[in-house]
Amino acid sequence: MPHVMISSKKCTGCHMCELACSAYHEGAYRPSVARLFSEVNPTTGEIKGHTCLQTACAKCQEVCPHDAIVTKEITVRVKGDYPSKEKNGEVVKGYVLVVDEEKCTNCGECYDVCPTGVIHEHPDRHVAFKCDLCDGEPQCIAFCQNPHVLAVDLKIDKMDRELQA
Repeated sequence: MPHVMISSKKCTGCHMCELACSAYHEGAYRPSVARLFSEVNPTTGEIKGHTCLQTACAKCQEVCPHDAIVTKEITVRVKGDYPSKEKNGEVVKGYVLVVDEEKCTNCGECYDVCPTGVIHEHPDRHVAFKCDLCDGEPQCIAFCQNPHVLAVDLKIDKMDRELQA
């Protein structure tokens, strides 16, 4: 399934992806409400990206007692020209997990099972929130400051390619 990945080898830790994400979803540059994040170890400089694996994981959806995390079909278009990437000019179809805020009771079950720690409580709305690939145009990829190496990139699995046929 399509999902965003942050390369620990290519990422510089600039957090531009977090700013782009929060600006798109919240209308403000607030990394605290970004749907992905990168941790930079100040001692070693090691960078670890945290992103949602979408339906490839789906642990949050499995434990939700209120069925507030739903599967949504999506068409992903990555903005920009990436000549070294297989998806240059392609449209990728797949599925994402989306939180239905009307059904979410903020019970926290999904927070506890997320292996990457990216689904958590929205500080203002007090519901779970997570990556939805920006409704098909991932801003984290579009605004990555490393356009030649794409530190933040769209992972396309074999199953995604089969959906294209």
